[in-house]
Amino acid sequence: MDKVICGQNRRICSNTKLYGEYNIPTDIVPDTYDVIDIPNENKLSYSNMKVIDINSNDKQKEIMLMLRSTEYFYNEIQLYSFVNGKIKYLDKIESVSDFENVGVNKKTNRLEVISEADYPIQSAYYRKFMILQGKLKEVTSDEVNISYFNKKIELTAQKSIDVYSNLNFNKKSFSIRPNEKIIFVSANKKSGYIKVKNSQGKVGYIQTKKSSEGYGYELKQYSGVHIEGDDESPITGANHWN
Repeated sequence: MDKVICGQNRRICSNTKLYGEYNIPTDIVPDTYDVIDIPNENKLSYSNMKVIDINSNDKQKEIMLMLRSTEYFYNEIQLYSFVNGKIKYLDKIESVSDFENVGVNKKTNRLEVISEADYPIQSAYYRKFMILQGKLKEVTSDEVNISYFNKKIELTAQKSIDVYSNLNFNKKSFSIRPNEKIIFVSANKKSGYIKVKNSQGKVGYIQTKKSSEGYGYELKQYSGVHIEGDDESPITGANHWN
């Protein structure tokens, strides 16, 4: 067994084996668990643990380990099942800053997570997971409501922006004027659009695409600049976390 340091008293825990970047316990999590510092390429370290029960009908519980990085804003949850005294690695959920952003919906037997995202800009959205045949399965819709951790995303247009009434983007509904406030309601990264609301309460869709440099996103109407953050961007006023 590989050895790791655990607990404030820095005892050696020999009942944990490391598997690549996941650091998967194959035996038990020490009952004196506090902080486990595990050297690895991603510079991640365990910082918290919580036992939950996603589905009370499946006769298993789940263990969440929160990992934090020395790199800014790279956190993840590793999830394990606990059945008949044995621990099995299920999966990881990236970009979750704290256990306060994770909860179990007892009505739907879903694990609900507020996750940080870079699409269409830095924002947060709810992700949903279920246990299916002993495995973790994400059931988040492609279109997700986005926010700044429950605070609405209200930005300012710097240019005129075309807004469409349909997702074929062939029926223009209205235009957002320069200096007009715009609310980002939801987004669909897979289909490439943002659902927005203007200052008069009208709702429609604006089309997005991956930036030409491969980092960040653009409005298709204004290629060559990021949606927000550049001098020539069509929108300004977003929160920046890094």
